[in-house]
Parts: sequence; structure tokens; C-alpha cells
Amino acid sequence: MKPLVRAALALSLCATAHAGVVRPAPNFAIQGIARGTTLQTYRGQTVVLLITRNARQKKFREMVLRLKRLYGQFSTERALFVAAIENGPQEVHSDIPFLLAADPPQIAADYSVPGPFAIAVIGVDGNLDLITTRLVAPERIRDALFDNYETQAAARPSPTPTQ
Repeated sequence: MKPLVRAALALSLCATAHAGVVRPAPNFAIQGIARGTTLQTYRGQTVVLLITRNARQKKFREMVLRLKRLYGQFSTERALFVAAIENGPQEVHSDIPFLLAADPPQIAADYSVPGPFAIAVIGVDGNLDLITTRLVAPERIRDALFDNYETQAAARPSPTPTQ
């Protein structure tokens, strides 16, 4: 009986989500701003989230450099950059103004990050448009920033019916 109740609850939660949000991004708190500031506070703005165990980690530093190349196109009006760093230093050395996430180990768990690095792009609709533990070309990040789930779905060719 309990598995049926859990399944019904999960279905009801999915039904209340916006139709275009197929993978809602787990919410997290952002430190150093107003109390209670979370990812949901920034709905309507794309969020680029870098998750790492250490800011000196090679993949993290390389991804920051890649993002810097396109930062002028993103601007802070288009995207918010957040770093979840488990082990200090708790600062990102970059021209990009990174906010710091509270409770990075919990974020890594919520986003199912198995290793020392991941990057996620959360669309304006709250959809988890991209998550990977690999380095990503800046153009792929730009595409995820400017084309949310609904835009990407509309651009896909419609499946042809089988006969």
C-alpha cells in the first residue's frame, strides 16, 4: 500500500509542475545575499551552476576560463553564475561575478554528482537543461542559455509515423 501512496504523490507533484519543465532543478540556497535567497528566487533568469570539491580543481578552473570567453555575450542580465565549492578557498578567481551556494555537499548529492566536478545549466523555467561532469564547449553552454527546453523541443524534427 505504501508504494502506491508514494507513486500517487510523485504523480501529483509532476502534474503540478509547468508542462515545459520536464526535469525540475533541485532548489538550493545562495549565501551572502538576502536571507532565504534560493534558486527559485531567480526563476526567469538562467543559472549556470559549477559544482566542485575544490576551486583549484583542474576541470573547474578550465571551465571558468571557457565561460569567461563568452561572458560578454551572457552578461549578468542573461545569466547568473553560481559556484558550489565543498573545500575552500570559498572564492572564484574570475572576472565573472560568481555567487556562492550554501551547503555544497548537499547540492552535489541533490544533483547526483559522482565526482569532483560538474556543470549544470538551469533554464529560465526552472528546467535542468544541462548537467554533466565533463568539460563543455562554451558554445554548448551558450546554446543551453539561449534555448530553453521549450525552444529546443520546438526545434526538434517531429517524429514520422510508422506504417
